[in-house]
Amino acid sequence: MPEILTERPVIGVSACLYDCPVRYNGKRFDAVSHLGRERGDFRFMPVCPECMAGFGVPREPIHLTGPGPDVLDGTARVVTRRGRDVTAELVAGAQACVDALERAGVRVVILKEESPSCGLLKTKVGNHREKDVKASGVFGALLQRKRWFLVPDAAFDSPLKWWDWRRRMHAWLWLSDRSTATNGELADAWHVVKFIVQETQRTEADAIGRAVAALPRHAAAEELEALRSRMLDALRVPTTHERALSAMWKSYTYHRKRGTLEGVDVHELTVRSPEVRRNATMLAEELLTLERVSFENDLLFASSPVLYRERRRVRARDEALGKAADEEE
Repeated sequence: MPEILTERPVIGVSACLYDCPVRYNGKRFDAVSHLGRERGDFRFMPVCPECMAGFGVPREPIHLTGPGPDVLDGTARVVTRRGRDVTAELVAGAQACVDALERAGVRVVILKEESPSCGLLKTKVGNHREKDVKASGVFGALLQRKRWFLVPDAAFDSPLKWWDWRRRMHAWLWLSDRSTATNGELADAWHVVKFIVQETQRTEADAIGRAVAALPRHAAAEELEALRSRMLDALRVPTTHERALSAMWKSYTYHRKRGTLEGVDVHELTVRSPEVRRNATMLAEELLTLERVSFENDLLFASSPVLYRERRRVRARDEALGKAADEEE
């Protein structure tokens, strides 16, 4: 059976991605609208480090003389177009956003890529932003040091990318909150999230599995926590189209061979073999339908071992499954 999250995740988001006109030129992006009805599965906390720095809208563009981590370490600066040093202001604004997110219980943040403040995987460095650096902006670097689950806005590029980020985020939140104070608890947790790690990083999954099996009896808390941190880090790594397709087919054929799908409403889903080509949208639709089948019938599909559903839906599902069990008796 899949693990179920019933607390609606609170997600921080760069305010400009949430249709807030806070960019330096007053523009905005409505990226979150791509989620459609799924948007209601989350509570969002929009933040803008540059506004919290006191720069206002509109404002002079800023640039970094080095990547965000260097700014935090004091070896790079934040400078306006006219050359004014605003390093201290932006660092203070980024910290104010972190403080607000912590008060809201946020541990997941969606960030605007290539921004000098919110960039996560890459940002522009230099007076004319001519240098594309594979590093974070100032706010992104501060969040990375918090070790939260961070999502680039490229997650909205396709339904498959968002499906992958969402299911890994759910697994990360579940593992973060779960007790792993004993060998058994850690092993049980690993048996849930290992499916995703095996799909995205087989070598690392095998190494973690061996480390869990080799734990001494009554392992120290520090050793258990180190392994959980390793599992959490592994959940940050995205999948690929090919890996997601292969994992889906493997899980689907497993259930079909066992007969657990007999008499189950699969909502007209036909999962085709990996040899049948389909685009990202079609693959995401198959994966989402399998999640629906998984939840409604309490079946574990390895591609999504942790799901979010409202409590009322869980109660309704459990009542329906209970009635079915009574009828069989």
